[in-house]
Amino acid sequence: MIKADASSILPMISRFSTWKNVFYILAISGLVLLPLLSIDAGISGDEEVHYLQSQKVLSYYKSLGKDTSVLDTPGSHLKYYGQSFDNFTTLLINLLNIEDIYLFRHISNSIVGWLAILVTGIVAIFLSGYRAGALTLLMLYLSPRFVGHAFNNLKDIPFAFAYILALYFIFRVIESLPKPRFKYILFLILAIGLAISIRIGGVLLILFLLLFTGLFIVSYLLKDNSVVRISNISRSILVVLLISLSGYLMGLVFWPYGLENPIKNPWLAFQVMTSFPTTLRQIFEGGFIWSDQLPWYYILKYLLITVPILVWMGFLLFLIFIKGILQSHRWIFILFLVITFAFPIFFVIYKGSNLYGAWRHLLFIYPSLVVLSVLGYEHLLSRYSSRILIIIVVVCIMIMAFLPIRFMIRNHPYQYVYFNELVGGTKNAFGQYETDYYFHSIRAGSEWLMDYISEKQPEEKVAVASNFPVSWLFRNSKSVNEVTYLKYYERGNVEWDYAIIGNSYIHPYQLRKDIWPPQNTLHTINVEGVPICAILKRPSENDLAGLQLLKEGKYSQATRVLQKALVSDPANESVIMNLSMAYLMSGNLDSAQQALYMVKEVYPDYDVALDLMAEVYLKKGEEEAAKEVLQRNLKTNPKYFPSCLKLAEIYLAEQNDELAIRYLWRCFRINPDHSPVLVKLGEYYEEKGDTILAKSFFDRVISN
Repeated sequence: MIKADASSILPMISRFSTWKNVFYILAISGLVLLPLLSIDAGISGDEEVHYLQSQKVLSYYKSLGKDTSVLDTPGSHLKYYGQSFDNFTTLLINLLNIEDIYLFRHISNSIVGWLAILVTGIVAIFLSGYRAGALTLLMLYLSPRFVGHAFNNLKDIPFAFAYILALYFIFRVIESLPKPRFKYILFLILAIGLAISIRIGGVLLILFLLLFTGLFIVSYLLKDNSVVRISNISRSILVVLLISLSGYLMGLVFWPYGLENPIKNPWLAFQVMTSFPTTLRQIFEGGFIWSDQLPWYYILKYLLITVPILVWMGFLLFLIFIKGILQSHRWIFILFLVITFAFPIFFVIYKGSNLYGAWRHLLFIYPSLVVLSVLGYEHLLSRYSSRILIIIVVVCIMIMAFLPIRFMIRNHPYQYVYFNELVGGTKNAFGQYETDYYFHSIRAGSEWLMDYISEKQPEEKVAVASNFPVSWLFRNSKSVNEVTYLKYYERGNVEWDYAIIGNSYIHPYQLRKDIWPPQNTLHTINVEGVPICAILKRPSENDLAGLQLLKEGKYSQATRVLQKALVSDPANESVIMNLSMAYLMSGNLDSAQQALYMVKEVYPDYDVALDLMAEVYLKKGEEEAAKEVLQRNLKTNPKYFPSCLKLAEIYLAEQNDELAIRYLWRCFRINPDHSPVLVKLGEYYEEKGDTILAKSFFDRVISN
């Protein structure tokens, strides 16, 4: 036995007390700061649709399940989400008569984000003490992407909280088997239930519970440890099964779709979530790629370039010292933590899951990564007690922390668009990767425009358009009499005086070549010197006037007016397209072709323009040129349906059955409800004598 005198015990108590105090100071500071910072947050891209769905959820429960509109979500697929935290905040909004619903949502979410950070710190304390806990809090506060999502992501942040909370209590339950404390059981049931009620992926926690329990029991049996004896194994298994079943059922209570069929519907939801049907085009490595066609390493690359170097350096130390770290008495829990971080990544890669918006769908694995990173630093500091080495390590940590700190301060509230030094920061990532994919900057753009209108046109009524729903942001404006949704590349076809355009879904070519924002931009919202939102003023009404003349069949007048529109807005794709169409409809094919060459200068891969170019070639009788353009279009945008259908029709006319049927099936996969394609497929197989298959297509036409 080692004897210890007062002189040795007091410094130990002092160090313990110091790091414990640091942990509490950091925790309290975060509780104050995160809600305050969330006040400035914009409305995220999913918030409006989730809020509307939450109102339907409340109607479902209020009507005792009679109002089933909550289950009718063909476009958003939201019935497959429990989104319980959204629903809970909406319940409070209704009960408390909250007027600023999005402010309340953001503050509520920031508190849950803080809870996720706090619990992650507690996990680190459980594994390695208060110094590890304090470092974990600090590292999460210095993680711009996680903090940025804590402001307004009411789906992924609450799920991350439920995930790390469940992991902590899984550890607590396992280590105290076969008779875990009641509070551990209760909190684990609540955490699993919360996770499942937000997203069906929460069932992963049940699998972890079963797996970790089994591994834990085996590890102690191999050691012949008396804590887990053979006689207690059945009791342990029973406890774990009861927790799993209770957590699962609790998750369904707050999820209408799950309640409708507790076995079948969660399984269907899981299948949908692993292959989510909604696909988006994403900027990745400079390309513009559909989310279900992104390379397998998409998530790994995004983690590598957006997680602070400070975290990655700690994780590298963890890998270097992994043998020594696992030799600690809590090695099995550290191994479990590695699994909770790595398995979801490998699973989505293996399944080829449809992911977009960087790694926001996997935010829940980030706390585990941070704890592993902290364990790397902890082991280095514990193993080498040299004062000089400790000073060097501290200085290195401060240097690595400087850039994310500076970014967060300078670019609040857009912390979530952070890129680390491996890709040269956000400025160098612009046009190579997505930046403001969640449209956070639209709020600042709207507020700037309201101030501008009040100063420049205080007595006039104006129309505002945006590629993001902004009705809520202009709800109190007396100058704005109309708010319209606008697709940027169709901006010349819609009535508006001012437009607020986020840079999401803008082609990377235009971002890199400074074609966007266009020359009629009044103001931009910038991050690290690059624009993520632009406020435009309509230069003239000639674009709309020209479109109206085109619709009326007055093609020569339309061309004159549209040419005037191009003088004031030369890079407006919609004006150029309308001009080309006016030439085409009047039979002036060469001029139509020349107009389309203008589009090529500002947007070489514009699928609509390439498809129209093929139409011009077909009118000229140049079928080979048309096929070449259409094939190029499908190479850059594999899902552009009109070009696919045109190719199928060309090959049908040429009686090239092999290529015709190949493109008809491709059309069907892109748009399985398009009646002309269904008819053509039905006629083709009827002609070939396959009446059963032909009938299936004709029946589908009738059902549509």
